Amino acid sequence: MKKRFLPLPLLLLTACVEPMAYPGQLDKQAAVAAQSSATPVDQIALTQAATINGGRYKELGQIEASVGKVTAFHPTPSVADAEKKLRIEAAELGADAVINAKIGAPHICPLSWSCRDVSGTAVVLPK
Repeated sequence: MKKRFLPLPLLLLTACVEPMAYPGQLDKQAAVAAQSSATPVDQIALTQAATINGGRYKELGQIEASVGKVTAFHPTPSVADAEKKLRIEAAELGADAVINAKIGAPHICPLSWSCRDVSGTAVVLPK
């Protein structure tokens, strides 16, 4: 009977985690996102400001994700890795930019030895 309930805590723990990526996966994710994005992934603007383009934009949605390291022996994800993940998530939504971009400090998280959380609001700019 106890064996039936063992996976439950693990499922509850993983249900609370944002999409996790590892630095080695980012290039592949960027290539996939680039196929459906009008703006190249590396050209999506990131800003910590609450607005962009004089307020002329359309919000597409909130982004929350994480970049982690696979084992204790791998390097901690860099700010550049976190920015790339934020751009990939924005590209998947069809965004041109991310406002309110936040990149967290490295910390221990459930599915990685160390990770950085990223968040922001994906927006599309008028052409």
